Amino acid sequence: MDASIQNKELLGRLLRSTLGIIGRRTSDTYANIIIREAIAKLSEKYVFLKYVKINSLLYKNEAFDVVEIKDELNNIDLNEIGKAAKEFIQSITEAMGKEAGFFFIKEIKESLPYDYEKTIKEVGADLDFLQLEFLTEVKEGAYSETKHSEIIKHIVNLLFDILEKDFSRDFSYKTLDEIITRLSTSQEIFSYVKTNDIRSVQNVDFISINKDVDNLDAKDVGVSLQKLIQEVINNLDEKGGFEFIEKIKNQINPDYNMKLKDMGIDISVIKLRQELVVKHVLRSLVDVLSDSSTQSYAVMLVNNALKNYEIKYSYFKDIKIDSVKLSQGIDGVEIPTDIDSVRASELGRGLQRVIEEISTALGEEAGRFFVDKFKRRLGKAYLLRIEELGVNLHMIELRKNLTF
Repeated sequence: MDASIQNKELLGRLLRSTLGIIGRRTSDTYANIIIREAIAKLSEKYVFLKYVKINSLLYKNEAFDVVEIKDELNNIDLNEIGKAAKEFIQSITEAMGKEAGFFFIKEIKESLPYDYEKTIKEVGADLDFLQLEFLTEVKEGAYSETKHSEIIKHIVNLLFDILEKDFSRDFSYKTLDEIITRLSTSQEIFSYVKTNDIRSVQNVDFISINKDVDNLDAKDVGVSLQKLIQEVINNLDEKGGFEFIEKIKNQINPDYNMKLKDMGIDISVIKLRQELVVKHVLRSLVDVLSDSSTQSYAVMLVNNALKNYEIKYSYFKDIKIDSVKLSQGIDGVEIPTDIDSVRASELGRGLQRVIEEISTALGEEAGRFFVDKFKRRLGKAYLLRIEELGVNLHMIELRKNLTF
C-alpha cells in the first residue's frame, strides 16, 4: 500500500476519472447528477462521505472544481475508503447498464495511475474482480427485460429534448407530431402512441402510450423506431443531421443499448440522403478554395470540374452552385432530388473524380495541402459518409506525395 497517497487524493482521482468517463459517453450534466446521487446514497452508510461534495455545474467558473473534498477525509481508515470506493464503482456500473457498465470499469482501470489502482485494489476495490463480477451478473440475467413502451417513450422523449434544445419547443412538437401521425398509417406501434400538445397543456408528457404495445414483436417495434429516427434526420436536412445522430448515440440511456440492439435498432447505420451529402461536399470544396482565392473563382472551379464529368456521370448535369445564394447557406448548392436514386458506388466514383480534378488544377504548392484542408472542413461524420460511397481521399494524397 502506497502510504504517500492521501485518502483525499485517492478518492478525488477516482471521482474525477468517473466524471470524465461518464461525461464523454453521455454529457457532463448527466455525469454530475448520477455521481452526486451515488455519493448522497452512500453517505447514509459511510458518514465520512459528508466531507465529499460534487458541485453543481450551474455555478461553474474559472476557479471551479467539481470535486471538493475536505482534508478531514485523510483521518479516516483507508480500508473504509476502499469499501466505499468499491460500492461506489458497483453503484455507478449498475446505473450505466449492461453494455456501458463493462466499458466503464475497464476505462476506470485505464485512467488511474498504477499506484492509485494498486492502492484501491489493496483496500478492497479490485477493478478486475468487479468487472468479472459484473459480467457474471449480466450473464445470469441480473437485469430485467425492458418493456417496449419504456423504450418507445425513452426514444421519443430523447428526440423531443434534442430538437427542443437545438431549435425550439414549437419546432420539436410540430416535427415529431407530424412524423408520428404519418407513420401511424404504416407502422403499427404508432397506433398505440398519442402525442399531446405540451405547448398549451402543462405538466403532461409529450406522448401517451397504450401498454398493449408491449405485446408486439420486438423486431417490428425496432423497425418502426429506426424508421422514426430516420424520418427525423431526413426532416432536418441541412439543420445539422449528422450532429443530431451523434447526440442521439451519446444521450441514449446506456442501460437500453443491449435492448435496442436486440430489437434491431442501430443508430450508426442511420444516414442522411445522398442529396445532402453531395451538397456538403461541394460547399466544403468551395469554402476551402475560397481561403486562398475569391468565392466566385472557387465556385467557377468547382462548376467546371462538374461540367468536365457530366457526360460520364450524368447526374452532375443538373447540379449548379450559385455564388449569390451561397451567402444564405447550403441552399446555394442546387442538387436534383433524384440523385438519391443514384447507386452509391457510382456517386462515389463521380465525387472522387471531381475532387481529384480540383486538386490537380491547384498546382503543386496549393494542391499539397488541399486534401487535408478539405477533410477538416468536411468534418469527421461526412468524411466517414463519403468513404462509405467509395471516395478515397488517401489515394489522392498519396498520388500528390508521389508526384512531389
